[in-house]
Amino acid sequence: MGETAYFPDDFADAFEAAFARFQVRIERACAEGADWAGGAAAAIRAALEFAAEDPAAANTLTNEAMAAGVDGIARRERLLAYAAEGLAHGRDRRSEAEDLPGLTEHALVGGIAALIADRVARGRAAELPAMAPEAIQFALTPYLGIAEAKRIASTAR
Repeated sequence: MGETAYFPDDFADAFEAAFARFQVRIERACAEGADWAGGAAAAIRAALEFAAEDPAAANTLTNEAMAAGVDGIARRERLLAYAAEGLAHGRDRRSEAEDLPGLTEHALVGGIAALIADRVARGRAAELPAMAPEAIQFALTPYLGIAEAKRIASTAR
């Protein structure tokens, strides 16, 4: 995927527009879940589908944000914080989850964001939806344990 040259205000506008579309997509997906785990699984799937359907927006939210300097990195951090907040509700699901390190959610969403950034940068964004079961299991395991996370990942639409 080629880099897009932005003037500073152009990058901010492109990022904010992509982030708004991403948030709407995630909020809709979360609402589809019968419970937290179902909503989280749907949100992860929606994030991967969003990137596959609009790799230019996904590139803006990931790779271009990292290349845009301090402002871009701050915007990317806001995106990761948004996604991490939704995962943090999983701490209520398992007694051991309350003992997880404070950076768990940030690390989990950062890993998924890195997966998206890598596939988009290599022109392979279309592969992302097929990776949803593994990404879902990765994100839910700290909260639900391996067996339950795997079950949800395998049954998530």
